[in-house]
Amino acid sequence: MKVLHLPYNIASQISITVRALRSIGIEARGLARKVSPIQEDAGIETVEWFGRPKPVSRLLRGLHWRLKLVRAMAWADVLHWHWGDSTWREIDLRIAAALRKPRLIEFWGDDVREPKTASRDNPFLARMYAAHPDLANDRNPWVQSAFSRRGFQALIPGYELADYLSPEFFPGYYQTRAGLILDYYTPHFPDPQKSRPLLVHAPSNKSKKGTEALLEALGRLQGGFAFDFKLVHQMPRAEALAVMAECDIFLDQFTIGAEGLASHEAMALGKPVVCFIKDSLRGRYPASLPIVSADQPGLDAAIGGLLRDGARRRELGVRGRVYIEQFHNARIVARELLEIYQDVAGRVGAKSDPTGTRRSRHWRSLPTEGLSCWTAQSTASCVP
Repeated sequence: MKVLHLPYNIASQISITVRALRSIGIEARGLARKVSPIQEDAGIETVEWFGRPKPVSRLLRGLHWRLKLVRAMAWADVLHWHWGDSTWREIDLRIAAALRKPRLIEFWGDDVREPKTASRDNPFLARMYAAHPDLANDRNPWVQSAFSRRGFQALIPGYELADYLSPEFFPGYYQTRAGLILDYYTPHFPDPQKSRPLLVHAPSNKSKKGTEALLEALGRLQGGFAFDFKLVHQMPRAEALAVMAECDIFLDQFTIGAEGLASHEAMALGKPVVCFIKDSLRGRYPASLPIVSADQPGLDAAIGGLLRDGARRRELGVRGRVYIEQFHNARIVARELLEIYQDVAGRVGAKSDPTGTRRSRHWRSLPTEGLSCWTAQSTASCVP
């Protein structure tokens, strides 16, 4: 089986997944636009996307990308698309449909997160959208319709994004998790006797991560605790991970309401993590999730408790590493993806119900009647 991952290397997941699939014997390739220094591109092919704004340069970049894209899609047996967007005014999606190959669209966040639904049980996200309307994605119906019409099956990594899928476009979805290649993460558990712990916060976007509220909380905590703090922003990936490996407490995000991929990396490194997991999602996670959940008003208490208790910092660091080994090992995720690819391949060309009769253990149904998830008037999960 030849699997192609494209076109956006979100949080280095194309690079990680391609290498993990190869490790279990799958012929996998990755082709992505290179758009950020914080992504890891090992094992995949990238095309520089940001360069000189001159019209001729832009034209040549576009032609270069499109030639590689078409050749790669023709090579593959399975197309695994990351992030809900077209790179070519939907022509790329039409080509994928015309090739009649098994194809998945993996949504990763704001590409499918619908602001009104996401804000109903999350006042911090509602406040962020009100202050930064440019961050609100209003393309959800187009995104789902565009990929559904071209025969893509939906894949969700984690527990939050299914709430925004519409049964009109996707009767169901596959579910797995983001992966990490654990050989690259040597855990350094916090020293419980350390008198001045190091706290690290690494926001890709400060508004989305609740950085302002976090800095205010840390300012208040300085009066009663001794600690150091590092803010990592737009730093090359290797350097950012080196800083994370030194920390005693990792502070992820306090707006979205679900853990970010940075939380997984911190736990892989053996660090206790503080992050906002909204109430409506907590029951979906494994019971062993060791993240200390804190909303913005609760930051002082959550962080202060860890600053006060070195033994707990170390315990959570150890539990975090075990959790990642159990649920986010890229090789385990790769085996799950192989099962999903085989299931999707069994659906292609089927004349029966498009949801198919073969359903892998990673398939979840959405309601086929009533309001779609992203227009629903309640905050209940759409997962039955």
